[in-house]
Amino acid sequence: MKSILITGISGFVGGHFTRFIVNKKSDYVIHGLSRSKPAWDFIHNLDPILDAITFYQCDLLDSKKTNEIIERIQPDYILHLASFSSVSRSWGEPMTSFLNNTNAFLNIVEAVRTLDFNTKILSIGSSEEYGIVKESDLPINEKKHVAPANPYAVARVSEEYLAQIYANGYHLNICCTRSFNHIGPGQSDQFVVSSIAKQFAELAIYHKKPVIRIGSGSIIRDFIDIEDVIRAYDAILEKGISGEVYNVCSGRGNSINDIVNSLSELTHIPVVVEQNQNLFRPIDNPVLIGNYGKLQTTTGWKPECPIENSLEKIHSYWLNKLS
Repeated sequence: MKSILITGISGFVGGHFTRFIVNKKSDYVIHGLSRSKPAWDFIHNLDPILDAITFYQCDLLDSKKTNEIIERIQPDYILHLASFSSVSRSWGEPMTSFLNNTNAFLNIVEAVRTLDFNTKILSIGSSEEYGIVKESDLPINEKKHVAPANPYAVARVSEEYLAQIYANGYHLNICCTRSFNHIGPGQSDQFVVSSIAKQFAELAIYHKKPVIRIGSGSIIRDFIDIEDVIRAYDAILEKGISGEVYNVCSGRGNSINDIVNSLSELTHIPVVVEQNQNLFRPIDNPVLIGNYGKLQTTTGWKPECPIENSLEKIHSYWLNKLS
């Protein structure tokens, strides 16, 4: 049997990854750590999933308790998902964003280092690390120099640099990702695609005025389905090379306006788009599209889910939740 510790297990990605492990990896013992217990509303037949987890309620900023939990588990793998993950929120709380993300990661790797465990760690980063990119750099590969342009991205770059120091200097087995915008049922409406899908569900249920409110409609992002993300993380845990960084992306770009138009076609609801200045960021990248060639070469992974399928699943999730 293999043991895996999933930090931030109670979140969106944690729930989808846990379900994947329960359904696909019968030889895994699952340990989950988070500030609050899982209460996923996007997983059907939830009880067997929850029963498969040994849960630890813990703040990763508590180094003593984090160390005790890792010593007790002796995990073969750690999937480090716990983070302060909102770019927009990081503009309002830059210190919290930085200290939470870097110190939580440090407490994990320090525990593994001092306990001298042979644990493979996957640290989840973000495409935001690339900052403002030129059109000539697209699609971006991992050789592109990072140039973070918001507080959240600075924290993610710092975490990645720490991972490389611990991998190269202390010989810990650590891989990192630069994950692009993942989407799927259960994601908070703080994130743009989930927010738009929720608004369409509200139009259908409450018969509201057909107006969709967004920030900038012209920005283009590489949106990738959560199921593809989960398979990528599993592939990196199994086959990723220590000290390496991998893009997790679809290789395709869609504008926010494209998302609105696709959901309008899916729901057969014509809408008017209003741009809300409060949703604009002080600095934002106009286009961000990734190249997943390195990950595919190393592990054989490639994305499989069309964005149309993703949008249908997210919209159905909100319809069910709001009904």
